[in-house]
Amino acid sequence: MNLGLKQQGEFLQILFRTLLQFCILKAFVILIITGILCFLVSVFYQKYQRRLNKKSPTLTVALLESIYKPLIVLIATTGILFGLESLCMAWRGITNDQFHLIRNLFFTVLFAWFLWRFVSFSKEAFLISNKKGNKAIDKTLIHGLSQIAKLAIIILTILSLFQTFGFSIAGILAFGGMGGIVIGFAAKDLLANIFGSCMLFLDRPFVIGDQIGLPALKVEGVVEEIGWRVCKIRASDCRPVYIPNALFSNLVVENPSRMKYRRFYCRISLRYQDLLKVPVILEDIQSILKNTSSIDKNRSITVNLSELGNTSLNLLVIAYTHIVNGTDFLRLQQSLFLELLACIRRHGAEWSFPSHNIYLNKESAEFFSAQNQNDK
Repeated sequence: MNLGLKQQGEFLQILFRTLLQFCILKAFVILIITGILCFLVSVFYQKYQRRLNKKSPTLTVALLESIYKPLIVLIATTGILFGLESLCMAWRGITNDQFHLIRNLFFTVLFAWFLWRFVSFSKEAFLISNKKGNKAIDKTLIHGLSQIAKLAIIILTILSLFQTFGFSIAGILAFGGMGGIVIGFAAKDLLANIFGSCMLFLDRPFVIGDQIGLPALKVEGVVEEIGWRVCKIRASDCRPVYIPNALFSNLVVENPSRMKYRRFYCRISLRYQDLLKVPVILEDIQSILKNTSSIDKNRSITVNLSELGNTSLNLLVIAYTHIVNGTDFLRLQQSLFLELLACIRRHGAEWSFPSHNIYLNKESAEFFSAQNQNDK
């Protein structure tokens, strides 16, 4: 009887070794198949990437770029887990439920990674297409939607992980409702900035790329980014200025980028000796403005003698142009200034400078004359 038990034990050991060898061979085959699949996916990605041209749909390019690395990691992780599962089932080291939990965790994290990359690449692709001349794309809207999408990905990933570990989502949401009051008091400034960013996206007093001015803060520059907490503005001296979004609810914002017209304003001071030349000069200035193509003829053009100053005749020149770009407007303003100066000189008039006249009576004049003669 002892001999029979001994033979049974040897048989079980041989069977276990055989099964173990089979499991090792199975795991090795799984790893080889996993490596081949990763290689094929890499080759397919490189070939398909070469076929993509500049006219390819934006979402197609973003989908290809965002899915490549998560897919490689997914294939490799799945193969490794199946190989380990075959070995551990033979050794009875880890149960099937534990492997199922690990697979769910990896799949949740990889899917969230894929969505995050897809949002990021889609944002970059739309912004690049906007730089190439597609004026229909709103950069501010793209930034806002990408931030909302990333926030939703974070929340859904956390809830999925809690559910994977067996926590009740209803209980978590109930706890969040009670804890929201405490968090609201602790982070009221942060929440104020978040609500401020939401109001910026809804009211849209400015968008990314606009040149704005904040007189109360003495800040002027180009809007580069509108985040959840702060707004980044690049000042004229290239300094980045970060302004909390909550402040915009109480600040006056000037947005020159949304001007439809710019005003050309000039004040000319002539001498009183040129009084008879003023009507001709006014008519000539009026014709200069009307013959300038950049001046809007549908809006009023003002060229008048506006004031009789103490030492000068003040002429007022006001016109409007559809050129709103700052550099182009300065170029137009310089051209008009030179034409106005040439017009004044052409009619023989001169610019008036502040001066004072001193009148002396006869006795004082004789005294100063005799004094000058004695000095000579």
